Amino acid sequence: MRFFCFSLVLSLGLIGCATTPMPPSQAAQVASDRLLAFQERSADATGTLVVTRDKGLLGGGCYYGFFINDVLAARFDVAETASFYIEPGELVLRSGRDPKGRALCGLSQQEWTQRETILRDGETKYFRMSIDANGKTDLQRADPVGAP
Repeated sequence: MRFFCFSLVLSLGLIGCATTPMPPSQAAQVASDRLLAFQERSADATGTLVVTRDKGLLGGGCYYGFFINDVLAARFDVAETASFYIEPGELVLRSGRDPKGRALCGLSQQEWTQRETILRDGETKYFRMSIDANGKTDLQRADPVGAP
């Protein structure tokens, strides 16, 4: 009975937890087979976006998709980071459940968080992909502390 009560309290405590920030320098790189776009530096692609998914249990069994201007750029696992090389200008960033996910990871694929940003020539911007207690993602500007 004690074990059951302890397990219940522990489970309820974990449910209320959100993910926590992961410094890009400590995060693993997204696997190359899940980096799908914006990986080539060019004379036009002079801006850089660095996106890092938080660490934590929430959503830990599923990849989360990241789009730049309606193009699926990557599929992130927990505590992973990736850099994207972009032409300067206005960008629409979107994150949510993996559009290629199956079974439970395929649920709520139509729920996305979207942010707009302007990237200048030669600029690097950092973003954090977090997941709240309801499994909804958010994209927030992040501090480059701990960045490479």
